[in-house]
Amino acid sequence: MTDVRDTVEDYAIPPSEEEDAAPMAVDEEAKDDVDAKNPTVDTTDDANPADSTTAAATAAAPAVDESILESGSTESTSEVSTDVDDNKKTAAPPVDPTEALLQAMNHKEDGNNHFKSGDLISAARSYRHGTTLLKNLNRENSGDDQVKQLIISLQTNLSMVCFKQNKHKMSRDVASKALEVDNQNVKALYRRAVASRAIGDVDAARADLKQAYKLDPANTAVKKELLAIKKSLEDLKKKEKARLQKAFSKSGSLLYSDKEAEETRKQEEKKEQERRDAEALKKRKQEWEDECVRRMSSEPPEEAISYEDWDKAKKKKDEDEEKARKKAKKEEEDRKKEESRKAREAQKAASSSQNKDDDSSDDELTEKELAMLRGYKKTSDGRTTSYFNREQTEKEKELIGCIKPKKLEEVSSAPSSTTASPTSLNNTSVGSAWNASGTTWEEKDTSEWCRACLTECLKEATAVFTANNAEQSTYVAVVKEVESVSGDASVALAGGKKRYIYDFHTSVNYDILDDGDDRIASGKLSLPDINSGSTAEEELEVDISGWKKAPSGENVNTEDAVACRNLLVQDVRRSVLRFVEKFNANF
Repeated sequence: MTDVRDTVEDYAIPPSEEEDAAPMAVDEEAKDDVDAKNPTVDTTDDANPADSTTAAATAAAPAVDESILESGSTESTSEVSTDVDDNKKTAAPPVDPTEALLQAMNHKEDGNNHFKSGDLISAARSYRHGTTLLKNLNRENSGDDQVKQLIISLQTNLSMVCFKQNKHKMSRDVASKALEVDNQNVKALYRRAVASRAIGDVDAARADLKQAYKLDPANTAVKKELLAIKKSLEDLKKKEKARLQKAFSKSGSLLYSDKEAEETRKQEEKKEQERRDAEALKKRKQEWEDECVRRMSSEPPEEAISYEDWDKAKKKKDEDEEKARKKAKKEEEDRKKEESRKAREAQKAASSSQNKDDDSSDDELTEKELAMLRGYKKTSDGRTTSYFNREQTEKEKELIGCIKPKKLEEVSSAPSSTTASPTSLNNTSVGSAWNASGTTWEEKDTSEWCRACLTECLKEATAVFTANNAEQSTYVAVVKEVESVSGDASVALAGGKKRYIYDFHTSVNYDILDDGDDRIASGKLSLPDINSGSTAEEELEVDISGWKKAPSGENVNTEDAVACRNLLVQDVRRSVLRFVEKFNANF
């Protein structure tokens, strides 16, 4: 069986497989012409040479050019098609094994054609239909080699399509299903490794790639992916080292990046000012063009004016208008000030005539004011203070020294050891200059970042459930929408340790899809209490609301839908724990 060629690297076909595939070609010369232009999606399988119908159907599958796909294409959960025509829905699996095998091959060929045209949704649907048709032929992994190879081919192709749709977790799960049939399949190991790396599980990806390399040391795609993982780990170590150097530098701080934020804000303001200036220039040129048109269309016609002359006259006119406006505004302010001054003088004259005690100058206290100041006294510098307050002598002031508050200068952080254990790094307190030891409580708000991170983690929650029935139907539960996340979070320094504090509540809407990506049920999960006190998976509270759409459809069992929903609840809890890990790693 030929391996799926991806944009990473082409898989090499072992010589033994090339010899087995030779008798299955319909037109080898024409096929070579196609392969010379396009890398192929797994269109041939190891089959029994005696079965000419199966071999011809497999070898005649068209080549697919993966380069036509955009590597960054994405598909949200809402893009899952639910309006499939009734005549296009998959019928019940045929009883005849030969007919089931032929139909599965046709679905594989359809998936390859959809993949070639860029229709990833239809390609995934075709691969799933083909897999469903073969489930009864491989119960408990008891099918013959031809059935197993076709199942692995469909599953690995489906894994690649899910990866290109940025459904990396689903891509990993599908590749794992293929490995349940043959745990030594190099292509399935490679697919799962690529998907695991995309979701951040580098250790699992490296383990799969090492196993694939042992099975096929000449496979260039596996070797390149291993080198890429090694390089990414080295880059990550360099970034971590630079981050720690910055954290322990003079001006570095793990909690405050005000200076960087200020620089970013200034750059954004500069860009915005340049944009406004460009728009103003464009508007002025449009006014100049309108003025030229007006001049030439007037009776009698006037000579058009150059932009420089028009702009100079326009600026002079604007300056004159601005001066006139400022002059009028100043005159109005002076008039109001004069009226206010006269009103105060009139009020003062009226009050002085009624106050008999006010017969002295402004610098002297009246009898009434002296009576109000009883119990207070004047110090040598003219301050009014309590009568019982004792004033210090000059000698006492000299001994005590200056006690006025002084501005704290930036203090150098204590030199740190070149080697530190992970525990010491995690507990190191790096605060402001006045709190270098971290003994004083200091807190930074991280609510906005945590809301965005929690929403992203919850959207990644999925679950796959295979029903234990004659059809062995597969159900997939996905999070369709995360409703508004409310609450707040912060990172605090106290007693030389960092504390991660958060308290959120939210809810998610989910859909349950069948083998044909048709929605059979939907509902809502509520997470009323996501806080820093619940750190274990079983402690996270998840409330299951009633069905928004009750399970319905042909051969749909409510118990299977409930079991799929329960698996989704478990993955939602794990998503919250992934959010906690990211929170601790980023601050």
